[in-house]
Amino acid sequence: MAAIGPGTARELRARGVAADVVPERSIAESLVESLSQLGVDGKRVLVARASDARDVLPDGLAELGADVCVVPLYDTVAEELREEVLSAIGRADYVTFTSSSTVDRFLDAASVPDGARVVSIGPVTSATARERGLEVHVEAERHDIAGLVEALVADAS
Repeated sequence: MAAIGPGTARELRARGVAADVVPERSIAESLVESLSQLGVDGKRVLVARASDARDVLPDGLAELGADVCVVPLYDTVAEELREEVLSAIGRADYVTFTSSSTVDRFLDAASVPDGARVVSIGPVTSATARERGLEVHVEAERHDIAGLVEALVADAS
């Protein structure tokens, strides 16, 4: 069993499943690298993920010789933002993004206020933000929510 990061590993553990592999960096590229060291050639691998996730993990595992089955478990969907939420966004000093889909959904519904600092959970999210025209001011070193909060607090100090 593998988990992309410590949060997923924690949730698995809470349900009685131990993750044998958790890469240091919580990105698909690091998980592929970690799994490559175990030798996945000829192994059947189930990748449970969001329907709009990047194909880095299944493609990387397939290149290593794994027989990969991708099971999309959930969709990320946009929620219409109420006027009071849009007003609050306009007053924000920081806007945080936890995934590429949050960047896309947010920018489809609103814009980053002038002067607000953009904080990203990691390199993939940062790349999406930049592709969408944002300047990323802060990127978390640890790619989980605690790392994001730590990076924001350090920037605000």
